[in-house]
Amino acid sequence: HNRNGAGSVTLGNGASYAGASFAAALGSSPLVDAVNVGASGASATNVELCVPGALNPAAVAGKIVLCRRGAIALVDKSRAVAEAGGVGAIIYNDPAGATTTLALMHTLPTVHVIAASGLAIKSYIASAGASATASIAQATILFNVAAPFTASFSSRGPLQAANGDLLKPDIIAPGQDVLAGVAPPGNNGRLFDLYSGTSMSSPHIAGIAALFKQLYPTWSPMAIKSALMTSAGDVLDGPNTNPLVIFRQGAGHVRPNNAANPGLVFDSGFNDWLNFICGTQPGSFCSAFTPIDPSNLNVASIAIGDMAGVQTVTRKVTNVGGAAATYTPSTAGMAGFTVTVSPATLTLAAGETLAFTVTFTRTTATLGVYTGGQLTLSDGAGGHSVRVPMVVRPVALAAPVQVSGNYSVTFGYSGAFTATPRGLIAAATTPGAVATGGSVDFAVTVPAGATYARFSLFDSDISQASDLDLEVYNAAGVLVGTSGGATTAEEVNLVNPAAGVYTVRVVGFLVPVGSANFTLFNWGLGTANAGNMSVTAPASATIGATGAISITASGLTAGTKYLGSMAYSGIAGLPNPTIVRMDP
Repeated sequence: HNRNGAGSVTLGNGASYAGASFAAALGSSPLVDAVNVGASGASATNVELCVPGALNPAAVAGKIVLCRRGAIALVDKSRAVAEAGGVGAIIYNDPAGATTTLALMHTLPTVHVIAASGLAIKSYIASAGASATASIAQATILFNVAAPFTASFSSRGPLQAANGDLLKPDIIAPGQDVLAGVAPPGNNGRLFDLYSGTSMSSPHIAGIAALFKQLYPTWSPMAIKSALMTSAGDVLDGPNTNPLVIFRQGAGHVRPNNAANPGLVFDSGFNDWLNFICGTQPGSFCSAFTPIDPSNLNVASIAIGDMAGVQTVTRKVTNVGGAAATYTPSTAGMAGFTVTVSPATLTLAAGETLAFTVTFTRTTATLGVYTGGQLTLSDGAGGHSVRVPMVVRPVALAAPVQVSGNYSVTFGYSGAFTATPRGLIAAATTPGAVATGGSVDFAVTVPAGATYARFSLFDSDISQASDLDLEVYNAAGVLVGTSGGATTAEEVNLVNPAAGVYTVRVVGFLVPVGSANFTLFNWGLGTANAGNMSVTAPASATIGATGAISITASGLTAGTKYLGSMAYSGIAGLPNPTIVRMDP
């Protein structure tokens, strides 16, 4: 939104620093740096961040405290100062963190300043010592702030699941310093407050969707979502063909009134999403469904995270404009690609659904880097402009992450190609037992030269159905991987891990009765061929063509879980090896 609370802090040396604030005026008061007023036993980090309970009331009483942003909510920092007897707070951005400043309803007069201002104030306190003072000005509300921009703390794409074949975010909405009703006794007893984050942007979308359900009772949730996406506007972060901007805004910033007459909608239902899931990570239920390439899910965006040479995606649109119309497609951006939409025009009767395809062919686009663009379907005098964001990442080779037998790859280049087997190696197994709330640690040595390490638990190898989780720590005690599913089936993978002794922790999240006996499986895969897996693969690659990889295993022991991989060579930029898992 185009408003903000503006305030400032003035130091005893006359220097003044502007910041975000809704503060009431506070006269000249002693000023201290939080790092110098920590409570006994509190960690230095918590003191500097003004975590509640980390400040020393005897040193804070009657003073303004300088706090560094991070770890906890900004309003919790000012509350910590107030609880320690302080009269005001200055919060500055971590130089390595977020860059925006937020005007919020704090417990006491507070100004939020940028990192450079915070460091200057910190320097003043260090030089002035006990004589350091500051005053906080009465804040004003500005109504001329440029908007919308994506908040610095807003999550960005691309989506890591489904190989990046679905665009996230879909859409963004107001989510910074939004005034809304809240519920006491929390929220410092207030009936209203200024909120930021998904806690505010999501209710905007949900509320708009509820109004649309009243306007169009027969529309599905995905039809409503499509209308909001195709009618959205751009943030001011940069060109809407820049993939970094698309990964910030998705289809754009919501414009509800524009969405009321979208012209076309991209619709999908329950089974479409199950087909999508089965195309990303097949499960036992998938025999009843038709897996699809994730890029073909019928949403109002196009994303291809691993395009090898050329790829065609399919979309279906339904005419909800109330009358027959002819739509003409156009594209913007997508430098280094040829983009072809077929058919060249779409003529739809009212309520009719038609399919069209979009074919992307790489020409000069850099391998391994996303390119962005926009596809627009316009009906001319009808006044409808249906816009769809596009992001495509060309790759030298599209290959599955994991297989258990023969598979296919698609080439994004022409030239020599080699597939080399590694392993198969049998799992190392270690028994253990854990109860609810407990944990057990295992020391696992990852050897030098390891290309892949995997740590797994299986539902089939536990004495009673339970919910166990996995945590993996490196030799320095740093958490490097977690898995927290709803059952015992957990897995942590490390690519090219550093050699050393790792701690694998099995956590008993929920064990129905007593303790559960389990087996921890781990593999440390190197580059050697164990002689029990051979491969037949094409000796050359042709851009856009598909190659068959045939795997033959021999000499495996029944009931043993094996891990291997297929490494690729022939051109720079080929993907990580495809993991091979076999249970003979």
